[in-house]
Amino acid sequence: MTRFRRPPTLALVAIAFTWLMFPMAMVVAEVIHQRVLDAGGQDLNSGLPVALAFTVPITSAALVGSALVARRPEHPAGWLFLALTLVVVASAPMDEYSALGAAKPGAYPGAASVAIFADRTWMFWLMLVALILLYTPEPRLKTRFRRWTAWTAIACATITFCLSAFRPYDGPIESAQPIRSPLEVADPAVFNVIGIVLVVVLHLAVLCAGVSLLSRFRTSRGSLRRQVRWVAGATVLFLVFVGAAYISATTGQEAVLIFLGFGFVAVLPIGAGLAIERDHLYGIDRLVSRGLTYLLLSAALVTCYVLVVLFTSQSLGDFGGQSQAPAIIATLAAVSIAAPARRWLQSQLDRRFHRRQYEAVARIRRYLVEPDAALSVEDGMRGALDDPRLTVAYWIEERGQWVSEVGESASPGADAFVAKRRGAVVAAITPVAADPRALTAVVHESLTELENARLRAAIAIQLVEVKESRARVVAAQLAERHKMERDLHDGAQQRLLALAFQLRAAQVSGDPARSAEALSHGVDEIQVAVRELRDLANGLYPSVLTDGGLTGAFEDLAHRVPVPMRVDAPTERYTPALEQTAWFIACEAVTNAVKHASSNLIAVSVERDDTRLRLTIEDDGVGGANADGEGLRGLADRAEAVGGSLSIRERPGRGTLVVAELPCGW
Repeated sequence: MTRFRRPPTLALVAIAFTWLMFPMAMVVAEVIHQRVLDAGGQDLNSGLPVALAFTVPITSAALVGSALVARRPEHPAGWLFLALTLVVVASAPMDEYSALGAAKPGAYPGAASVAIFADRTWMFWLMLVALILLYTPEPRLKTRFRRWTAWTAIACATITFCLSAFRPYDGPIESAQPIRSPLEVADPAVFNVIGIVLVVVLHLAVLCAGVSLLSRFRTSRGSLRRQVRWVAGATVLFLVFVGAAYISATTGQEAVLIFLGFGFVAVLPIGAGLAIERDHLYGIDRLVSRGLTYLLLSAALVTCYVLVVLFTSQSLGDFGGQSQAPAIIATLAAVSIAAPARRWLQSQLDRRFHRRQYEAVARIRRYLVEPDAALSVEDGMRGALDDPRLTVAYWIEERGQWVSEVGESASPGADAFVAKRRGAVVAAITPVAADPRALTAVVHESLTELENARLRAAIAIQLVEVKESRARVVAAQLAERHKMERDLHDGAQQRLLALAFQLRAAQVSGDPARSAEALSHGVDEIQVAVRELRDLANGLYPSVLTDGGLTGAFEDLAHRVPVPMRVDAPTERYTPALEQTAWFIACEAVTNAVKHASSNLIAVSVERDDTRLRLTIEDDGVGGANADGEGLRGLADRAEAVGGSLSIRERPGRGTLVVAELPCGW
């Protein structure tokens, strides 16, 4: 079965670092903020209140990013959400340090540079949000337009951020001394123009990223459309917020700008979270479901433990005493409810986060608990997954073959889900319209029944082969009978009829000489007819086999074939049916070797153990025997008709080996 992969070390480190930096940045910002107040900077714009107001968008971005990086580290969107979290979080201590430098000019090194760069962090907010839009929901930029938009947003944000070092500070912090960058130029007009153009282009790139996602939503169908709809709705709001924020920034509406900044940072993570919760965006809904399950389970077990300890301590009159009884009782209570509580929580959360999977599992469980004899497990899975064209093929290891449940040959599709049990392949399920996660869950629930169906398929294929073998044996018998009729009609019968006409003619003529000649010719014709009848009888059951057994029959065969033939067989006699079966198999195999193998030597050997006779025919020819050909298939039918088996082994450059194993009970 498919298992969840453990997140790579880099992903775990990134998630831990992000969640650690969030509270640390707030603590650092609070410490610096107190120093700003102590320095008399009450009137300075502060970053801490803004950061606290941004707690919701920061938390939502961190949650979505952590879940996506843990489940699908190859998807850039998760890393972009984490980067957005860090950039927004870093703004608070940077703004506070800038305010501290303004409250005490010259007292804190680098405060001016920090203020200049902190005033431009919003560019990276826009850049990261644009990239998130471009990478939703696919992990690759599939069109040239999206790739150019991404590189444009990155270039504009990076260049504008770097140009800030050469331009005068025009941020919200007012200081007794002007805030100047060490790299500020005397005439920044050119840098100002370039900066304004790049900011406009950056906003256009963000607009193009949003339009690109809306275009993908408009042209998408099915599950992809359902996944993107929440992010598409958030994108519309995001574009409105960005446009309004640009107008507010140019008109100096700081309070409105903070609210709009909150909106365009928060709206995308919230939209992505809704898409994950309802429509499985990025395919991480199951991870979120499992995480919430164990989080809630832990809280429930801790609550249960505490309540039981308090109740038993009071009941035993040992509240605050030294007895370990309350702790032992509470531990037993928590352990006893852990498993049922986990199942109940998982069921409820699966119903919420993966409703299609939940309903599919519920249907297949009903089928397994109350099976319908008229429905196969394939029918049950089709109904559970609402996929009427789903097919199931079963792997028969002994034959190296895929078959259907009725034993017919089957071929799984290229996208088939291979179900394994204890490391052994059981079946291949080829879906057409089934949800992949629902399919995985349904297969997991159905493994035992799939294994039972595989065993039934193995039996069914044997029955199919027995029916086909019987049909071939009957057809071969009919063909042999027709051949015998032709041989009798064209051979001995024609000779005897011709002889009868000749004798009648001699009788009518009355010529003694002619009659004597006719009698002499008749004797010769009768002897030829006898030989033909004897040869025909030997073909049905050779007399040498009756007289000398397999050893004598094989030695007689060796004298009649044009290729040297070595015989290694005991003189032991077997039942007539067994000897006849072995004889015909050996004759056909030797004939094939003489006709098709271009061999220089043929070897026939017979071995016997307590229950089986092993007949081996090998040659040193060119090989290439077709096991499914009419001749060898007929030999297999003869062996299977008496409960035996026949195998053909090709040895490139060393000829062919035919081995028949026949039960000695026949």
